[in-house]
Amino acid sequence: MTDFVALPLVVTLAVALAGNHRLDRLRPERAARAGAAMLAALLTTAPLTLWLIGLSGLAHMGLHNPVTDWSRHVLPDHAPFGAVLGIASLAAALMGTVRAGGVLTRHRRLRCSTTRPVEFVETDEVYAYTLPGPARTIAISHGLRDSLDDNEFAVVLAHERAHARHRHDRFKLLALLTTAFIPFLTPARTRLEFHLERWADEEALADTGVERRLAARTIAKVALAMPSPHAALGIADHGVAARAAALLEPVEQPAMAVRLQTSVIVLATFVLAAYQLHHSVLFAGHLVR
Repeated sequence: MTDFVALPLVVTLAVALAGNHRLDRLRPERAARAGAAMLAALLTTAPLTLWLIGLSGLAHMGLHNPVTDWSRHVLPDHAPFGAVLGIASLAAALMGTVRAGGVLTRHRRLRCSTTRPVEFVETDEVYAYTLPGPARTIAISHGLRDSLDDNEFAVVLAHERAHARHRHDRFKLLALLTTAFIPFLTPARTRLEFHLERWADEEALADTGVERRLAARTIAKVALAMPSPHAALGIADHGVAARAAALLEPVEQPAMAVRLQTSVIVLATFVLAAYQLHHSVLFAGHLVR
């Protein structure tokens, strides 16, 4: 019974982890969208499954009430297996919910809705980042502006505007919420953040028309800055050396076989997640006994 309830989620996680690195072969914007789609599929099903099994575990521990008794059938009656698995799942669900609450609190604290598109901050510190929110606010320190020439500053500003234009803060929020419930998906979140930065790098090149070598040098230069806030996106974030190296060569269109392979991986993740969600809902509704 336990396998029937949770096995699709385990398989979904395995497919997502194994196939996520394949996204590196796509163009940055396509890789970011595909990675976000896979994380979204997992976020829609993992919390519900964890809570469902966790509530069943409480029933197997002897806690009887209407909230737990209806889910007892999710786990087998073989003591202490059902209770141990259920309590472990409940602990994961509780910790995930607390962590997700922390993510949303930080996001809300940084979120901007009524401010200027570009905000210059009076400080000698060197940083530039895009804050979450519909205002698409870009915060740039005077220290950074003073340390760059006009062409370098144009690259930084275009990079941050690309983050703001495409609302990359939503991508990052999705990734942070997913890893709040499933911490071992952190490599997938890191890869998504890298693709977001590469996406902004390439758009900065297209918008400014500067040479690739200049853009790569600018990123490396700004990488000495302080790290940006956890929920923000900054030009000096995530794999600076790899990004600078990638900027030195034009982005090539991936082969049809590569695009087909990655499409199959994303589709498989969605199908498996939907299968898990379907059966979780059935068990929650007592339609499967």
